[in-house]
Amino acid sequence: MAFRKKQKSQSNYETPEAMFRDRLDRQIPGPLSHQSDVIRQYQQSAFDKSDVALELPTGSGKTLVGLLIGEFRRVTEGKRVLYLCPTNQLVQQVCEQAKRKYAIDARPFVGSIPTYTVSNKSAFQTGEAIAVSTYSALFNTNPFFKNPNLIILDDAHAAENYIAKNWSVVIDRVTHKQIYHGLLDILSCEIAQSQIQRFRSDERGDPNNSRIEKIPLTSQHQLRDIISPFLCEQTENNKLSYPWSLIQDHLHACHIYVGYNSILIRPLVPPTMTHLPFAEAEQRVYMSATLGLGGDLERITGVKKIHRLPIPRGWDRQGIGRRFFVFPELSLPKAQVNSLVKQFADLAGRTLVLVPSEKMAEKYLKLFKDRETFNAQSIESSKDKFVESESGVAILANRYDGIDLSDEDCRLLIIEGLPKAGNLQELFFQSRLASSIVLHDRIRTRIVQAVGRCTRNATDYAAVCVIGDDFSDWLIINEKRSLFHPELQGELKSGAEQSGDFTANDLLENLKLFLKHGEEWREVESQIRDHRNESEQLPFPGQKELMSTVAFEVDYQYSLWNGDYEKCAALAQKICSMLGGDELKGFRGLWYYLAASACENAHKELGRSEYESTALDLYNRASQCLPALGWLRTKSQQAQSNTAANAELDPFLESNIERIEALFDMNSYANPSRFESDAKSIQDGLKQGMSSDAFEESFLRVGAMLGFDALNSSSQAAPDPWWISNDSLCLVSELKSRVDPANPISVTHARQAASHLSWIQEQYSLDENAIRVVMITPAKSVHQEARTFARNVGYWHIDHFRAWVDEVIFVMRNLRSTFSGPGNPAWRDRVRNELLSNALDPTTVIAKATHKTIGNL
Repeated sequence: MAFRKKQKSQSNYETPEAMFRDRLDRQIPGPLSHQSDVIRQYQQSAFDKSDVALELPTGSGKTLVGLLIGEFRRVTEGKRVLYLCPTNQLVQQVCEQAKRKYAIDARPFVGSIPTYTVSNKSAFQTGEAIAVSTYSALFNTNPFFKNPNLIILDDAHAAENYIAKNWSVVIDRVTHKQIYHGLLDILSCEIAQSQIQRFRSDERGDPNNSRIEKIPLTSQHQLRDIISPFLCEQTENNKLSYPWSLIQDHLHACHIYVGYNSILIRPLVPPTMTHLPFAEAEQRVYMSATLGLGGDLERITGVKKIHRLPIPRGWDRQGIGRRFFVFPELSLPKAQVNSLVKQFADLAGRTLVLVPSEKMAEKYLKLFKDRETFNAQSIESSKDKFVESESGVAILANRYDGIDLSDEDCRLLIIEGLPKAGNLQELFFQSRLASSIVLHDRIRTRIVQAVGRCTRNATDYAAVCVIGDDFSDWLIINEKRSLFHPELQGELKSGAEQSGDFTANDLLENLKLFLKHGEEWREVESQIRDHRNESEQLPFPGQKELMSTVAFEVDYQYSLWNGDYEKCAALAQKICSMLGGDELKGFRGLWYYLAASACENAHKELGRSEYESTALDLYNRASQCLPALGWLRTKSQQAQSNTAANAELDPFLESNIERIEALFDMNSYANPSRFESDAKSIQDGLKQGMSSDAFEESFLRVGAMLGFDALNSSSQAAPDPWWISNDSLCLVSELKSRVDPANPISVTHARQAASHLSWIQEQYSLDENAIRVVMITPAKSVHQEARTFARNVGYWHIDHFRAWVDEVIFVMRNLRSTFSGPGNPAWRDRVRNELLSNALDPTTVIAKATHKTIGNL
């Protein structure tokens, strides 16, 4: 018989658990008690909410919870259910678990739309099966899933880049070389020429390449008639055309960030409610191991209000599985760490390595060149080959989620480098706005996800070897460690105790005992539980305020998207009024700036004078909060010149403070040994008898430590190293560290020094009055005929310079003692006070270097 009989729909179940009991092919008895608690909470308080979030620790079975919610609504209401995962590998994993363990029909949708099977497409559209796919399959310009009723977002904490990239034009320096340099030319009038030269240069090793610039919104508005046609033409036949098509008519609602490796154009918050397949769903359920309490989920998803279900009772203290943390750098010099890591991997077998960049991944590819290695692409679709390889090493760059390795799949995880910023906007927030606090939730979430890749169930266990001072600081320093779940705090405290003051052999023996997981380990297990019971998870500073403003931030983004500047101005000012406290100073400054920009645009569109005067005040307030941003300071001064507020600003000091923080972060000065090693190296390079090259290098590094842009050139006509502050105040040197102190300064040397001013002027187009030249020398007199050339050349005796450098290092050592990472406005305030009180602000330093001249010797 060809006709099929319609099967009677079983739609009278009252609960997902009742429905699940009828699945006789399932391989588990039923949901665990905590899973049932979450499902009941959902039914009782969130069944009809449009946006719902639930939190369950990694490995506690949130996949089953999500599938049961989706299957219940599919069966009882005929809903089209779409379950989203970060990666293809997780799509396949969810579908395999759904069918084999839970007897739930879940169909995978991976690859391009033409590869989707007809039966799978029909099953989703008719509500006969749950569709499981990736975030990218929904968030694109032409998704197959145009009309889901229920969207379940698994690992929602990891969705930011997957969602935001739909509205993000990322112009890569290498992949889109012509577009990158062409757009850089268009934007060059808004960036200091010295920085533009670095962006254009092929010298990738320059530490200043990490600097992120943002194009002011007013300038961006003025340039849009140039930017838009350029990108329309340049993106026509490449993948950039898709995100550009979504934002090209909303460039006014986006921000442009410029870095050495890429240029990013994106809105502050992804406008997901303009994407109809997402916006028109009846319900969206967000599942995560760490939802956060500062509104980060709303910022990530572009949703104003998400109803959060409480975490199941008991899980606020207990976790899943067991991790044994090892911090080898607490005991061993860095030179021995790589060797120990290799021995760890030899002992444990299959190993997972997580790093923040491809460059760092290359280090581990070399370290494990004698073993079979895998990258993210090779294990994303299937991890089988990795699991089958007894000594395989999976090395993943900038991937802290989406790879699950349970039980014997992998017992050793190596993590190097803090996963602190995933895109240029985050980097700008952290490094230029002193607003890392806004990213605390995100960083904490990435860390939790990273350390949990190899512990996926209640009885699972894995060792986690942490490398890198910036990462260790987050896990060891109590103020940051206290932000984590008590179970993780207990593991971290125990790991630090079991890593300090040990030999490499001791650490190897500890790992061996942990992997054996026998009687010797049980005592440590008891210690971890004791630490856990003594720990409390604390909120981070400003968490409450950030949660209270997020709905207004999202509302602001949609108002800006629609060009409603008057509403934007009101919302942004309301946000500013709610962001009190020093810890939120940088973020408050951003919103003062956004409010000022909205008022300025409202004035131009509506012609109302009150908006113009309000914009003036807001630009000044923004500049006070963010004094290091030169373009913002300029805007403030243009808006209202000669105000008391502007008079208080020292653009050179603020620029140097920002660079000091960046240097401390880049060199991991939160670790005292790192600082002391660099300080000794500087002082050694200045000692009598050292080579001229060593003296030059130390002079450069002193300038960098004080926050100057310290530079040198190999050109024959170039001066010795020079220091620049804020791209406009320069001290250029002539270093004569090895001349005979008994001889006077010669005519040749004096002429050399005097010529440096012209060279710097030609290179940087600086005003002559902004350039000072100094000679550092052991000589105590000058040849009579040299006075003519050296009348305006500063004189700094080498002994006095060395003594002054010792003072600089003393001050920086004190500042180092309170440095815990970038983006802390309170620490920047301390730097400002210390530099001023010790006469180490850039204007005073240059005045000190040149107050005595060779001509007056």
